[in-house]
Amino acid sequence: MLIIAHLIGLAAIIGAFIQQMPRRSGFEFAPMFVGSIVQLVTGAALIAVDKGQGLAIIDAKMVVKISVTLVILATVIVGVVRQRRLVGAGGSDKPVLWFLRAAGILAIANVVVAVVWH
Repeated sequence: MLIIAHLIGLAAIIGAFIQQMPRRSGFEFAPMFVGSIVQLVTGAALIAVDKGQGLAIIDAKMVVKISVTLVILATVIVGVVRQRRLVGAGGSDKPVLWFLRAAGILAIANVVVAVVWH
């Protein structure tokens, strides 16, 4: 069950990123926010379960993956805060596009780490 929830969190981040790539404003960070929290919680739980069962884990890989997920979460939070300030001041949220792209690219990088690092 944990792995399914973990993959759903990943899909929320990358799916929101891909779906919003053509946009220039009106970004929706909620799926990325929820997805990054799900990724963080289920990732930590998967590590704990595997360690509890005595399975071999590459600790450095897990530190990198958790760290990247924390950066994704921080990027999304900063994006949301900036977006609220810009829109609240009557401006465009176009400047937060960078945060959306950064979170999506980092999520894809995290997938690469998961698949390539053995």
